[in-house]
Amino acid sequence: MPDPQDSNKTGGTPGFDSLIEDLFGLNVRGLKTVGQLFISPKKVFESARVPDWRRKYTPTIRLTFSIITVFMLLSFFWAAEDGMMYQALFAQFTEIAAASLDPVSPEQIRRDIRTAFAAYSFFYPFIYMLLHGLVGSALFIWGKGTGWVTRLRLYFGLLTVGMTVALISTLITPFLRPDMLVAFTFFGMAISVLAYWLTYARGMWGSASALGVLIRATCLALLITLVDIIVSGTAGIGAGIWVGVTNA
Repeated sequence: MPDPQDSNKTGGTPGFDSLIEDLFGLNVRGLKTVGQLFISPKKVFESARVPDWRRKYTPTIRLTFSIITVFMLLSFFWAAEDGMMYQALFAQFTEIAAASLDPVSPEQIRRDIRTAFAAYSFFYPFIYMLLHGLVGSALFIWGKGTGWVTRLRLYFGLLTVGMTVALISTLITPFLRPDMLVAFTFFGMAISVLAYWLTYARGMWGSASALGVLIRATCLALLITLVDIIVSGTAGIGAGIWVGVTNA
């Protein structure tokens, strides 16, 4: 009969790294991958062309989804009742209700906003992964002979950077006023575009002429940002429909 402690002897006991992976799908290797995408994306891009990532990095598709999960779990930062986004939506919903023939109570507005946030958080990850997966597999900007799986790996490497920027941004939102929402949204978008641009340019530097890499980086950064907007808008429409269905 095998010794029940054999696994502990061979693999060690689960530690904090295991707990983080259990909770969020992230571990030390995943965090290292995120760090390298900011510090030295070229190393990650080169490893993405190897089946096992040279056993150094976490697959970027898994990593992107894990960061989205953390982003949604931290919704109390960006969806809290005293937060910038909630207050802005509450004011907007109140104006709409005031113009409506049917009176809507403030408590009903709060319920609708909570429902909308919950629906948005549900729809967003699936729409994000689907649309970006389709776009990423159709882009041929990673060098001649790059297969579709590798294209997805590289593309999601850029998305990992963008989602990390978004995650950091959510930690700032509780400290902003509702009237700062628009400015903060455009500022965050600009930072994301810059992050996409820098990651591609640095990761693919030397694969083509300098001008060619920079042009591709610019087009790709703008394309990803456009898809991000479409994802968010589609999730928002889905959330609106869900609120309407629940109030029917």
